[in-house]
Amino acid sequence: MVSSDHRSSKQSKRTKKSFKQSFIELIHEKGFSHVTVTDIIRKADYNRSTFYLHYQDKYCLADELRAEMFQQIKQTSISNYEEGKSIITLSMRPTSFELTEFIYANQPFFNLYLVEDTLPSLLRDLPQAIYEVLKEQFHLYALNQDHDINHNAHKLYMAHGTAGLLLDWIEKQYPIPPSEMSQQLIDILESFTKTFTITRKS
Repeated sequence: MVSSDHRSSKQSKRTKKSFKQSFIELIHEKGFSHVTVTDIIRKADYNRSTFYLHYQDKYCLADELRAEMFQQIKQTSISNYEEGKSIITLSMRPTSFELTEFIYANQPFFNLYLVEDTLPSLLRDLPQAIYEVLKEQFHLYALNQDHDINHNAHKLYMAHGTAGLLLDWIEKQYPIPPSEMSQQLIDILESFTKTFTITRKS
């Protein structure tokens, strides 16, 4: 028998997912600053008390949405790698890099990066999430063994470069499939990295 707590948890997740999907659609339609709680509950087809059961206001909803996607960007970036195992970059395939598939599957959210009046501070999230993954969990070994490519400046450069290419892909409305986008990023990584290991998974 399914417990009432379990049913309640599943219902809560469905409700919050509906609010988030409606919120994203409304930002695309009218911009973040013009979206009201009334708009959200009407779009999601819930009442006001249900909204306030989960969120204080639209800013709390925005913060949770950003935090959830930020964490998923990080998790997806390492999902196919075994902790402590050395990965030879020349052996990587498009399926080795799941982030592009994740972005493609969540286009409504990632297209918010193109909206002028979008979620507050959203534009910082993609490069910051990639940087945190590189800094906290990747140890890179350069093709030239005399070069250290694990210092913060190099990983920050990698993160912003990767995010820039992904945002260009998004802005151009995904002109190539995720597998090709992944291969482009892998080709760039192969140009300066021989191997890497995941040192810790969060």
